[in-house]
Amino acid sequence: MKFNLPVNINEREKKFILIGGVIVVFIVLYQLYSWYAVTRSDVQDYTDVRLERVEKELARLAEKPVLEKRAQIIAGELKNRERGLLQAEKAPVAAAMLQKLLKDMASSLKIEVNLERALNPVETEMYSGIPVEIGFTATTTELKDLLFRLRKENMLLTVAEMKVRVTNTRDPKEIHTTLIVMGFIKKPEEQQVEKEEKKNAA
Repeated sequence: MKFNLPVNINEREKKFILIGGVIVVFIVLYQLYSWYAVTRSDVQDYTDVRLERVEKELARLAEKPVLEKRAQIIAGELKNRERGLLQAEKAPVAAAMLQKLLKDMASSLKIEVNLERALNPVETEMYSGIPVEIGFTATTTELKDLLFRLRKENMLLTVAEMKVRVTNTRDPKEIHTTLIVMGFIKKPEEQQVEKEEKKNAA
């Protein structure tokens, strides 16, 4: 194939021009390909990152209802538990409430309490423990009934200590019992936080 150029050039110069043109075309094509390769790589990287983010977000959203449901269950359990707390802000008031509750419970079983005293509060992980000591003489049946009522009581109570002593070894129908029963109140700092939250919500 021959090219008719507007200027007079010999065959040797024509070859150089054609070769130069081919080289220029290859250079342009190479640059275009390089640009395409880099762009494609960048797009792929961006797509991979976006895909990873989307997958993580979907996984997080899939877990969210489960976590929310679990949080609701825990909150419900905590609320139910706290219904059994002594409704008092200070330990002496809570101790007096617990003493009255125990005396009334014993009285309903015809048990006469002959010892009662409040002990020092005990700090637990979540609440302040309010221990009260009571002493009385009762039959084994009466003692069993009292312990059963303590166990079934709606208040959150625990028997921290129990000491028994037979008053008459010849006729051991009655035993002298000393119980340390512990109730619970919210810690003072938690009560303050709760007050602040209620105040801010109002």
